[in-house]
Amino acid sequence: MTLLQGMCLVTLRALAVTVAENLQRYAQRHDPPLHALNIMGVLLGLCTSPLDMVAYSVAPQSVLAPFGMLSLILNFCVAHVHGDVFRQSDVFATLLVIAGSLTCVQSGAHGSDGPVLMPPAQTLLAYSVCIGIIAAILGSILAALRKVGGRADAFTNCLLGGVLGSSTLVAGKLIFASLVSEERTFFSVALAIIPLLTVAPVHIFVINRGYGRHPLVFMSPTLATCTMFCNVATGCLLYHEIPSQPVYFAIGVIALGYGVFSLRTFGHDSERRGNDNGDHCGNPEAQLCNNNDAE
Repeated sequence: MTLLQGMCLVTLRALAVTVAENLQRYAQRHDPPLHALNIMGVLLGLCTSPLDMVAYSVAPQSVLAPFGMLSLILNFCVAHVHGDVFRQSDVFATLLVIAGSLTCVQSGAHGSDGPVLMPPAQTLLAYSVCIGIIAAILGSILAALRKVGGRADAFTNCLLGGVLGSSTLVAGKLIFASLVSEERTFFSVALAIIPLLTVAPVHIFVINRGYGRHPLVFMSPTLATCTMFCNVATGCLLYHEIPSQPVYFAIGVIALGYGVFSLRTFGHDSERRGNDNGDHCGNPEAQLCNNNDAE
């Protein structure tokens, strides 16, 4: 029953995130930029984030994470609003991602009988150090690519967004575990809130940056898949969520990876965007990217 409840909450969250992503994308690509609409999209994503915290606390995140990939359908339905176009191969890649998601849901870890407990302190400390190092490396690469743009910038943006998104989820689960603990105190709950207040603003900034610079038909599935891979990894490492059918689960993960790799290899402007300005990088520094491609 907890798995069904978690899937319902994740579905509701996926609808809200889809609307939030498209509001941010449209607001930043509009001339002039619509700052109020952009803030509205950020707030919508922020205010609905507790749905993830509750869902992933009552059901295995290694199962719910792939299920959330179904929001790809909604983003593809509204891609034309932003001038983003996609090839027939993208349709196949998206179907492959969805098939992989459903396979992971079917073969993932079984639901628990109660809320997820807090991992050991030493495990959390090691996890925090690793995430900090990875985020620092990806952040440095992203800063170096700021004026370059293109596929490398977009993919690095998705990698960093996935790592931070998974970390935000773990931080939310820590708050939930602290609240339901029989030994909870005001100090323990306040201490559990600190990681979320630290990671969440950086995560919002990273994904908002990506939505403004790159097409949603690339950003949405790639970011969601990076987040999904991170969620599956943390579910196994922190919460010992072992898939019930490891072989089929691995097949689903491979299908997801191949589908996103196909989307990652997006080509030139005539293939990806419905305009003639040569902005195949999807960002304000497109001319620099065009020059690099010409070389």
